[in-house]
Order: sequence, then C-alpha cells, then structure tokens
Amino acid sequence: MYFFRFIPFLFFGPIGGWLADNFSLKKNMILSEFVRLLASLFVFITTITGTAHIIVLIFAAICTTIGRSIFQPSFQAAIPRMFSTKDLTKANSVAQIIIETASVIGPLVCSLLLFLANKSAVLIFDFFTYFISIIVLFNLMNLNSNENKSFNFIKIYRETASYLKYISKENNNLLITLVGSSFAILFTGAILRFLIPAFVLSIGGEESLVSYIFSLMAVGTIVGGLLYHKIIFKITSLKLMVFWLLYGVILFVMPLAAELYLKLILVLAFVLGFIGALVDISLVSAIQLYSRREDFGKSFGTFSTLANSAEAVSGFIAGLFALVGLLSSFLAMSAFIISTGMIGVVKIKKNKELTPLNTTVDDDH
Repeated sequence: MYFFRFIPFLFFGPIGGWLADNFSLKKNMILSEFVRLLASLFVFITTITGTAHIIVLIFAAICTTIGRSIFQPSFQAAIPRMFSTKDLTKANSVAQIIIETASVIGPLVCSLLLFLANKSAVLIFDFFTYFISIIVLFNLMNLNSNENKSFNFIKIYRETASYLKYISKENNNLLITLVGSSFAILFTGAILRFLIPAFVLSIGGEESLVSYIFSLMAVGTIVGGLLYHKIIFKITSLKLMVFWLLYGVILFVMPLAAELYLKLILVLAFVLGFIGALVDISLVSAIQLYSRREDFGKSFGTFSTLANSAEAVSGFIAGLFALVGLLSSFLAMSAFIISTGMIGVVKIKKNKELTPLNTTVDDDH
C-alpha cells in the first residue's frame, strides 16, 4: 500500500510542476482537492456498502497522490506570488506550523470519532476537510501563470530532464538543494516510518512511548516553525545541508541514547522535530529563492517527483538494512543522512555560492 501510494509521483510530479508554471494556481489547487474529495467519497461509499477491498484502497491512494502531486507545486509556487521576498521565510514558517498542527489535531479528531462513532464517521470527516478546503480556495485571489502552453505529455518530461541538465550546469546550489534533500529523504522516510517504532518496541518500549515520541517530534517542529524567522535571517543551500547534517546526527544519537536510558529518546525526539522544522522551511525557501520566477512550478514538481519517489523506495531500503539488525540499520541509515549533508556542504564550499535569483544572500563563511 505504501509503495502504491507514491508511484503516481513518478508520472504526475512533472505534470504538477508544469501546471503550476502554465496554468492558474488557484484552479490547480481546487482541481487537486476535488480529486482527493472524490477519492475520499469513493472509500466512504464502498465502506458503508460493504464492498471495500484492498484494490479500492490502492485506487483511492493513487488518486489521492495524483491530487497531492498537482497541489504541492502550485501551493508552493503561490507563496512567492502572495508575499514579498523579505516575508517569504515568515510565510513558509507559518505554513509549516499550520501543517504540523493539523497533523497533530487530525489524528486526535479521528481517534475521538472512532471512539464515539465508527470508521464511517472518520471518512465523513476526511471528506469535509477537502470540501472546506475547496470553499476556502474559491475565495483565494486569482494567481494566473505568466504564459499558457499547449499540454504535451512527452514534452513535459523532456522539459523536466532538460531543466535538471540546465541547473546542473548553471545553478549548482539549486541542484544540491533538490538532489541532496531527496537523497536524505530516502533514508529519513525509512527511519521515521519504520525503524523508530520497531526499534523502540524491540528494546522494551511500549506503543504508548512510540506515540509520545512522534507527538514530541510534532511539538518540536511547531516550536521550530515559530522561532525560525527569529533565528534564521538568510537562507542558503549551505545552511540547508548543515541542517540535514545535524538532523542525521540527532538520528544517529537516538538509538545509542535509548540503549543507555530509554526515556532519553523523548528529549531527542523534540530536538529532532525542532531541527526538522529548520530543514523543511529552509528547503522550501531555498527552492523558492534559487529558482527563477517562471520555473517555480518546475522546481517544485521536480523535487516532488524525486523526494516522494525516494520516500516510496525508503520502505524497501529499510527492509534490506533490517536484515543486519535494527540498531545497525538505524545507525547506518543515519550515517548516510550525515554523509549527504557533509557532501552537500563540501560541494557548496568548493563552488563559490551563487546569489539566489530572487534575493540577496550574504556569504555564510
């Protein structure tokens, strides 16, 4: 299920980016929410009629992912059009806080609905979240693209490949931001989704402790989002890769600390969430700042394809590493994240850092 959930990003990530550059951002986001609303409605109908099946869930997951692949590039390309360059960091911080807060409140509401009612109530709640989102988006200002091109499926993929070739030669910082972050996500996804819960349970922790860990990570992310614009004043790809390095270090220390005293992992979970906010906000801001205005969608579409494909593969990677033991795989994959950050820092240091195309960035040295 998890693998099927992200397969569409391979095909629709570039399309989502193209739509963001060549079509109305408002209409793109409404379309994506409508697709996900229909997927939610489909699952609800099959549930109440007793016809729910794994095939139904896979189909709904694919439709949801298609909607997400359209939504993400348009949403992230809309922020620079709605806010001035000096307010971008604050806007991205607020967006991250809202997303993380929703990720905490959503499961709590669903748990309450399951306790008071049943699964159908949860699906109705899911349906209405998309419905409300569509209503809100209808009230958004029109954010039309600068140009309109005819849709050509093959040409879109050629443009994406050409764009990657272009930034590899002309915009090294953006390339490192996109590819380096995607490579780090390949291992991060596996650790967060599979290894942390499995490792905690394997050393005697209870399921409630796993819940506390992820709750504290969410709290740390919210705090990081609140403080980001107060502690980070200039965004560069160098800072992003340093944050990835620190993120890997905390992940590397977590299992070792837990072996000494299990509850130490709770403190580290909060710190991990805090640094995760620095990574997330810096990543979005760096893509916005290093991309040309007419390529916002293409940049985010490319990243969406790379990152989500990496996240889909992360489950298989975790399985392979787990063959040598949970602790070993935890440490090895954390080391890969650290290495990714270090390689990114070294490459940026070697190449004189370019000034972002949409802002002025001071030297990080």
